[in-house]
Amino acid sequence: MKNLIYIVLVFLLISCNSNEEKIKAIEGYWNIDQVVLPNGSEREFPFSNHMDHFEIDGFKGVKNRVSPTYDGSFVSYGDPVSFVWEERDGDLWLSFKEGEQAYNQKVEKATEQTLILIHENGTSYTYKAYTPDEK
Repeated sequence: MKNLIYIVLVFLLISCNSNEEKIKAIEGYWNIDQVVLPNGSEREFPFSNHMDHFEIDGFKGVKNRVSPTYDGSFVSYGDPVSFVWEERDGDLWLSFKEGEQAYNQKVEKATEQTLILIHENGTSYTYKAYTPDEK
């Protein structure tokens, strides 16, 4: 019985650390790379001048749509969308509230280079980390 409790505790600690690492990895600028709809159809985005910028403070965050400028700064457009993050059944979820709309996205993967969010309707969004062009 002690072994079972120990295994469960280790599993919980590992999953918590994994989700904390995902949250840290989400912060930053992300270019949309691919969208896969629930019916399996795909849409690729070979180039986009628009990206999502995620900022996280504690359990809250903000997602902004931005575009880079020639001087290396960013121009924000549209209203920022606030969210909270939480763990549900070992998974990491972002809960957004945009005006009258509310939606949830599961963080499937979050590393320094790749972010995959699964919308509650089944749509999968794959992002690549934004890296500015070398000058």
